[in-house]
Amino acid sequence: MSNKNDKSISRWFSRLKKKRIAGITSRIEGTQVGSKMLRRSTAATDNPDTFHGLILAPYRLLSGHIDRFLPRFGELEKQLSRANMKIAFPAYVAFMLFLSAMTGVITFTTSFLTTSLLGATMFVSLVLAFALGLSCLIIVLVFLYVYPSMQAGDRKRLLDDELPYVASHMAVLSRTGLPPERILRSLADVGEAGIRSVAAEEAANIVRDVHLMGLDVISSTQRHMITSPSRKFVDFLDGFVSVARSGGDLTSYFLASAKGFMDSARIAARQLIETLGGIAEAYVSLMVVFPLLVIVMLSIMNMIGGGLAGLSTLFLMQVVAYLAIPALAFIMLLLLDSIIPPR
Repeated sequence: MSNKNDKSISRWFSRLKKKRIAGITSRIEGTQVGSKMLRRSTAATDNPDTFHGLILAPYRLLSGHIDRFLPRFGELEKQLSRANMKIAFPAYVAFMLFLSAMTGVITFTTSFLTTSLLGATMFVSLVLAFALGLSCLIIVLVFLYVYPSMQAGDRKRLLDDELPYVASHMAVLSRTGLPPERILRSLADVGEAGIRSVAAEEAANIVRDVHLMGLDVISSTQRHMITSPSRKFVDFLDGFVSVARSGGDLTSYFLASAKGFMDSARIAARQLIETLGGIAEAYVSLMVVFPLLVIVMLSIMNMIGGGLAGLSTLFLMQVVAYLAIPALAFIMLLLLDSIIPPR
């Protein structure tokens, strides 16, 4: 009798052990995406020689005095989230103030020593050094303040371009019967393959909160809708949350969204072609016809022996060739860069 009891107890312990091992294995597999993100983030921050370590150094130095400046940069916190920059708001403000102050001090010292060695008076050296130091300080401060907004703008443009393909990808996965969490995880895996995708980054942030913070998919999606840089993507996620919460057909929603995004992309491409046609005509007029007419006119005036507003025709030709044409070309490049999609 005792042998039978011992055998039954041993079988019960073996079954319990198998169940616990299976549960632990499933939890490990379920948090695979989150663990990968955690390993990448910790690998980037554990090494003190990395870029993150350099940014955090001023915060460690100024942590007791930085809180008084935070209310003045309230909009910067939103832009950091929209730019998906993995740095805390107080740490970035400390880095911004510290780097701009150091740049101003170094520029002031270098300028003062340089002008003094060149023989300038003390007053002139101080005035020039103060002007250059203050200018460099303001330039660095403004650049670091605007940089997250620039990154958020780039992410918005890329995300708007990806939306038709993202909706199509999610429609295919939904047709196979995958739940919303698995669909977002599959979208996040696109970034794991080495492909730069802003939509994959947004999906990876949602999946990270699900696995590491214990949130459900709906709550995590609503949480990241606030920090998304694209209004179109926010509306798409809002519809996704509404359909998933009401138990509707996600496949039909994804297909309808993909069709709408494709139509919008066609209209945008048609408008872009028309805009580029107008820019091409302006380019020919400004960069080809205008310089030729001016050079021919100035050449004729030079042969006649006249001038323009007291300036020699040779000097005006040099101004057109070395200043006007490069300036117009630079303006055209900036215009094209702001209009043409990044990819």
